[in-house]
Amino acid sequence: MSFVNSSRQQAILDAAGELILTIDINQELLFVNPSARRLLAIPEDLKIEGSKLHVKDFYDADVYQQLDQQVFPALMNGEGRWEGELLFRSLDGKDLPVRMTIILHKNEKGVPLWITGIGHDLSRSKRLEAQRRLAKTAFDNAIEGIIVTDGYARIQHVNSAFTEITGYQPDEVMGRTPKMLRSNHHDQAFYDAIWQSIADADCWQGEVWNRRKDGSVYLQWLSINCVRNSRGVIENYVSIFHDLTEMRAKDAKIQHLAHHDPLTGLGNRYLLGERLNHAIRQARRQQERLALLTLDLGHIQLINDSLGHTYCDRLIHVQGSKLLKLVRDEDTLVRIGADEFAILVEDFQSVHDISQLADDIKKQLQQEIDLVEHRVTLSPSIGAAFFPEDGDTADLLMINAQAALLEAKKAGRDTFRFFDQKMSREARDKLQLEQALRTAIRSGGLSLNFQPKVDLSNGQVFGAEALLRWTHPEMGPISPSVFIPLAEDSGLIVDIGSWVMHKTCETLVAWRKAGLALPRIAVNISVQQLEQDDFAGWLEELLASYQLDLQLLELEITETGLMKNEKRALLSLARLQAKGFRIALDDFGTGYSSLSYLRKLPLSTLKIDRSFIQDMSLDRVSLSIVNTIIQLAKDLSLDLVAEGVEDFGQAEQLMKLGCQHAQGFHFYRPMAEDKFTQLLAASNS
Repeated sequence: MSFVNSSRQQAILDAAGELILTIDINQELLFVNPSARRLLAIPEDLKIEGSKLHVKDFYDADVYQQLDQQVFPALMNGEGRWEGELLFRSLDGKDLPVRMTIILHKNEKGVPLWITGIGHDLSRSKRLEAQRRLAKTAFDNAIEGIIVTDGYARIQHVNSAFTEITGYQPDEVMGRTPKMLRSNHHDQAFYDAIWQSIADADCWQGEVWNRRKDGSVYLQWLSINCVRNSRGVIENYVSIFHDLTEMRAKDAKIQHLAHHDPLTGLGNRYLLGERLNHAIRQARRQQERLALLTLDLGHIQLINDSLGHTYCDRLIHVQGSKLLKLVRDEDTLVRIGADEFAILVEDFQSVHDISQLADDIKKQLQQEIDLVEHRVTLSPSIGAAFFPEDGDTADLLMINAQAALLEAKKAGRDTFRFFDQKMSREARDKLQLEQALRTAIRSGGLSLNFQPKVDLSNGQVFGAEALLRWTHPEMGPISPSVFIPLAEDSGLIVDIGSWVMHKTCETLVAWRKAGLALPRIAVNISVQQLEQDDFAGWLEELLASYQLDLQLLELEITETGLMKNEKRALLSLARLQAKGFRIALDDFGTGYSSLSYLRKLPLSTLKIDRSFIQDMSLDRVSLSIVNTIIQLAKDLSLDLVAEGVEDFGQAEQLMKLGCQHAQGFHFYRPMAEDKFTQLLAASNS
């Protein structure tokens, strides 16, 4: 049966922009017009009749279910016609929204013959509608105020931000012009220039003072653009603006915060730099002198550790208030560090004036302070440097004032020091060495040596101590006795400790890959590392990242180091032990209260200090101490290592006393990683 009865009808169907298709009662495709073929991606050379294309080939399962179970049965039951939206799926997998009219055709006896669908492609209208919704959402939710006017500048639309900024509701401004928002801050020439710019370039932007509904004036950033139709006639003006008031207030606040200390309200180091540079330029022109004092409140860390941050902050605030009363309005007082302050004095008669000021400061800061529940007394230190004799630049003057402060602290605190040249050289050398150490940490200037530990019964290597080494590119090897105290004073010891841990783990992994039996490596840790938040958790995660057993590390601590912050260090050590780390006490017997520490510390190993080992063959007291330590370790079920064994006699005597493990030059000197690797390989063979 043919469904196209004439060439005229065929031409009409071919020319139709609508989708037209016909299916039989079994839902197989009988006919599609060119538009339907194109939209549904049916190949041009595919003949429809006999193609076995089915309705379900053009729909997802849920859409086809609607057609098969609802639409088609309704048509068959007499409705004869259905209209609605359907989502087609073309043969190339693209979704096609269509507005469909579906009609059932019957013969003269009412028997269903076929079904025709006529559809209008909704893709473009859907896209336009989505764009309109998006544009409306953006318009309604923009944080900038938006005004849309007609070509005569009469307001047609405003958004929510407009109402929030200006205070006007939409119905209060419709049909009016934006002139209603003007303040009296600009003259007519200002507005004439705006409209001239719009006439020339179709846009303008800049800062404008406008007025809110409540009468308050505010500063806004305004952008005006005109919209022209196809004939070039302006149909709309679109103005977008945002309120600069809060931003300017924040800028002012940020500027204040950038120059001031939030705890005391005093200036900070940045403000001091600006004032100092300005004062030096002025003093140089007028051939005047300046004085820069730096001061340290004294032992503030002890207050912080024992009473906590709250009391420490309160103390710093109280002392800052005292200092503010002592300085003149023309002086500059700033807080430059945790408990450090600086005072710039620009106008004074003699050095005696500065000495008197320093003495007044010292007496005030030494007075007992009542912190409600606690009363504390501090020991301040003060250093001073003068322009131009002690420094003719801001940086040099600051460095030398700090050097003088350091000298006052070394003198026992509660004192005052002027700067001198020798102090400058020492401070400069220390600073240069500190900077070189920072560079070494970053650029690979550090390395590890390993000193083997041996079993005295057979001489076999069972472990090693990792020893940090630093070779300066110009000065050569730097002794640990020089750079370790420097690292502790500067706080670099934490970064160095982290590097040592990573390097040790990397070395253990390299040995494991080489098939070597892994020795236990002892690593020295500082009290500053123990004071780090969750040091134990960090170390546990580090070893897990390298897939290393915690027992491969032994953490060595010194008693003198623990005494600096005993409470916090002991807590950190307890956490390390709870996770399974081994802990060794180095230099045992040289501290003030070693026996009491044995009760407190979660130890695995004791190390006998080398001083006792060296003297035990000549000194009965040293021999007795060594014997006592060995018996003590046995009674406490602790491992024991003797340090500094330098000859066969010492090794033999230790073994007779019951000491099993030792390290020292008699067995091996500290060696580079490659040499120790060779030793391990030889021991494994």
